[in-house]
Amino acid sequence: MSDRNPKLVQELSSLIENLIGRLDFGTVELTFHQGQLVQLEKREKVRFDQPANPNR
Repeated sequence: MSDRNPKLVQELSSLIENLIGRLDFGTVELTFHQGQLVQLEKREKVRFDQPANPNR
């Protein structure tokens, strides 16, 4: 990602803000190859207040 394309930078910033804003537990990972963003991954965990009962 570079400052040569400010529209792209703004779009990616907005996308990342939206992903982070809705994330309670998890990660957002950006992958770069030779200075270029090639992949964006979001992994979200769902947590429960009480452990599940395996006998049910």
